[in-house]
Amino acid sequence: MKRQKSILLIIAACLMMFMAMPAAAEDMPNWAKQWVDWAESTKNPDFIEWSKRMSTPKAIQLGNEWEEFLGYNAVDMVAKDKKAPSIKPGLTIGPDNIDQYEKELRELFPHGLDWEVDKMKGGAYGYNSPMEITIVPTHHGYQDRGYLEATKKYHKTCKVDENDNLVGWVAGIPFPKPKNGLEMVHNYDRLTIMADNLNSMPCEFGLYGTKGEQERVEKIELHWKNYNGRIKVDPFPVVPGFEDIYEKGSIVALYPYDLRGFAAVRTRYADTSVEDSFVTYIPSMRRIRRLAGSNTQDPLVGTDISWEDWKGFWSKTSVHPAEYEVVAEDIVLCPSFNFKPIKYEEKHGGWNQSYWMERRPVWIVKIKYKEPNYLYGQRLWVLDKELFAPQQMMWWDQRGRVWKIWEWVWRWNPDEGELDYWNPWVVDVINKHMTIVKHTITLNMPNVSENLFNLRYLSSKAH
Repeated sequence: MKRQKSILLIIAACLMMFMAMPAAAEDMPNWAKQWVDWAESTKNPDFIEWSKRMSTPKAIQLGNEWEEFLGYNAVDMVAKDKKAPSIKPGLTIGPDNIDQYEKELRELFPHGLDWEVDKMKGGAYGYNSPMEITIVPTHHGYQDRGYLEATKKYHKTCKVDENDNLVGWVAGIPFPKPKNGLEMVHNYDRLTIMADNLNSMPCEFGLYGTKGEQERVEKIELHWKNYNGRIKVDPFPVVPGFEDIYEKGSIVALYPYDLRGFAAVRTRYADTSVEDSFVTYIPSMRRIRRLAGSNTQDPLVGTDISWEDWKGFWSKTSVHPAEYEVVAEDIVLCPSFNFKPIKYEEKHGGWNQSYWMERRPVWIVKIKYKEPNYLYGQRLWVLDKELFAPQQMMWWDQRGRVWKIWEWVWRWNPDEGELDYWNPWVVDVINKHMTIVKHTITLNMPNVSENLFNLRYLSSKAH
């Protein structure tokens, strides 16, 4: 019996090793092979390591299934785009050589997104906070298998009602072939947190001033749980007894001392007519306070991010009515899948950011708000056609001024298709300020306790 068990363990270990090995060249689709060949040609160990991770048999199988379902992949779409030929994989662009590539870079950052170029030039959005980008080949990106199976099963029941609310949704991506901007917004909204459960311990906010200097570091615990639309962690697709709740998110402040103990829990209900529950514990008052919906427009613990901005968009379409317009479908330069965090260092006279970027097929969606007292006048989203998630965002205030710019940098697991938050950053253009978020994320932990969404328990952890 022991010998038989040992043999089974050896077989299982061999299978796991095989699935983790890169596929043979003849078994690789072009979208994987072009990345592997390029990585080998550079002899760069980071590129080579990443290319092996994205070309395992398991990753290729999942990537092929997503391509078959959607009917396209990003690599083939980008190959047809011929603009800016000098901006090639392997090129690093920063303040030292931006003048040489400025004209072509602006072609790859249309629709007002060429603030990326201004930042490298130290101009309007730079504030001595410089940036370097390394161009890499386009990936075929895709979501989790759970999203794929749930989307196939449930998307035909989804529609948008007369109040712009999503109805008929059970799980998965509601509109895999979106027809308009509103459907695209609902797609990202229902990706929720890219998982069923999420913990970021800690989630760190770095706050930076007009000269790129670090002013302050804040640390929180972040917890999030989906109660509806679960695709990864049992029970599926709804947690029994919580059918009326979409999701809950909570934070508890750990550092510095003046924030320590602050806690907040926000509950989003499935009923579109019911306003979110938003309660906080304020340690200086030793009181729990229930906040109104308008309080979600306040800053999140002193950062440049509001509660409305959390995950880029955490708001019901029925609460803040807007017009949704697809401005364009385009190929633009976007943050790539950094398999390591963005590198930050003192360089070029400021706090320099260095990371990968690639060309990607996107929808450009404009959201123009109808209510004059809302935090924003409009938003612009750059939505990835494979991921259904934003790559970049811009916000305008009610006076029509560009206010905030959000650059997403996604962490991605090719074998699982899991997409999660890495270290995005937000620039407040008007107040010349920046927040850099550094996540330490664990996805899909089983048995996430309800205590993590209990204010008294959360506040006691920080005292």
